[in-house]
Amino acid sequence: MGFLRRDDGAVALIFALMAVPFIALVGWAVDYIRLIHVKDFLQAQADAAAIHALAPNAPQGQWRLAMLGEVGNQYNGDWARNIDVQGEWINADDFRVTANADVPLAFMKLIPGIPDTQLVVVAAIARLIEPEYIYEAPVFSDLNPDAGDYNRLWLYCYWPDRVGLNDPERPVRTQMVPIADNSGNDDPNGKTQFHVTDINQDNHLRSEYEQVIEDYTYGLDGREKGIWRQVNGNPRQYHYLMPRCPSGSYMSYRLENVRFSRTLPQYWDSGAGPNNGGDGHTGRFNYYTDTVIIAGQPETYNGLIHPGTGQQVDMLETIICDSIEQCRPISEGGIIPEGSNRIPQKANADCSPGKYIYYGWEDRPPGVPGSQAGWQHYAWTDRSYDDIRVVIKCPEERQVGERNARLVG
Repeated sequence: MGFLRRDDGAVALIFALMAVPFIALVGWAVDYIRLIHVKDFLQAQADAAAIHALAPNAPQGQWRLAMLGEVGNQYNGDWARNIDVQGEWINADDFRVTANADVPLAFMKLIPGIPDTQLVVVAAIARLIEPEYIYEAPVFSDLNPDAGDYNRLWLYCYWPDRVGLNDPERPVRTQMVPIADNSGNDDPNGKTQFHVTDINQDNHLRSEYEQVIEDYTYGLDGREKGIWRQVNGNPRQYHYLMPRCPSGSYMSYRLENVRFSRTLPQYWDSGAGPNNGGDGHTGRFNYYTDTVIIAGQPETYNGLIHPGTGQQVDMLETIICDSIEQCRPISEGGIIPEGSNRIPQKANADCSPGKYIYYGWEDRPPGVPGSQAGWQHYAWTDRSYDDIRVVIKCPEERQVGERNARLVG
């Protein structure tokens, strides 16, 4: 009975009982640290490999050999075995590197059901960033449009390679900003003003710009709306950033037409328009050039589609001018044709640096048949191609930065 009352061996007994879980915890910690170390190292190497894979003139597959060499030198087969590294293009811009390795376990494997190794998997995505090109700001002539509709012209970047992707992060049209309209032509002192703006001089635009860069994976080319704002006051003013269309996109134009509303500002933004005639053919119509430029060839505008019928419309006249003075009507000493009921001219050469291009819009599509009563009447047009006229300096592309890549995932 005395033996049962003795307590001088209790500490040893308690230690012996507690040693097992302590040792297990230490063992788990050792294996966990090893797993985290391998995963972090593999991730860093995958990030570097993805960037390396997109380097200009990099030998094919060199990035993979370099990564395998770095991992092999780091672990020498001890902490990472059966290393596998793969790479693939997941779209036209993004390259993904995936890597995995077996990490041998020292203590966890002692527990029944735990394997001798643990698989670690990492991935990295790098995006190819092509050189950025800057287009010169528009140069407008003093030609006065003549129309009963309200017409507003917009600039945007068109991405033909995004057509059909249906990817909300990569819209087909981006950076869209208003650059001109035909408001107030009966009152020159009250005409809407459009200003190309430096974001460093407009805190509102700068704040919006920074938010877009932060929120959108593709930055300015991740949403359709460009950086612009309407400034309150009379006359109206618009401040906007000139679209900067990177490689793969083309500067394009949208004509916004609001029927019967040129002198009715209350309809300009709503697009409602008065119903002159009662047949419902009022409101806003949008026409997009979706311009594509091939070096040495005239611009093409396959996006000029009637929103109601889906057919191609011939509502744009384009003329290349050697000087700003040439881009005036013939009656003013220029080369721009005048008169109604005519076939519009089409530029037969590319818009080369140093020259100008004239865009003369017919705000209603000529010759569009309709099945609804009254459509032909409300689609009436005089075919003068001068409802909104603007002169743009041919782009002089200037490279900004070098071809590079950045991690996006």
